[in-house]
Amino acid sequence: MSDGWTWEYWWPETELDLGPVLAGQIKERCEELLRAAETLYIAGERHEGPSESQIAYLDNGMFEYLLAPRRLKLVVTSVTAY
Repeated sequence: MSDGWTWEYWWPETELDLGPVLAGQIKERCEELLRAAETLYIAGERHEGPSESQIAYLDNGMFEYLLAPRRLKLVVTSVTAY
């Protein structure tokens, strides 16, 4: 992302257990969330608020993520397929 925002899975091997469709949906949604975070948050050391845990719903599942503006990072903490 242009402001240095990145995303990752809490456990790097998580993507190996996901099907390609769900993994693609997660990647697409995370990129959307990062674009929004770039405009919504004062990033990096200047951010004074807490990190926020949220849930994103997809066609084939859902995932919980932690948005940490001080670290310029979105971390996917859990994934549920359905």
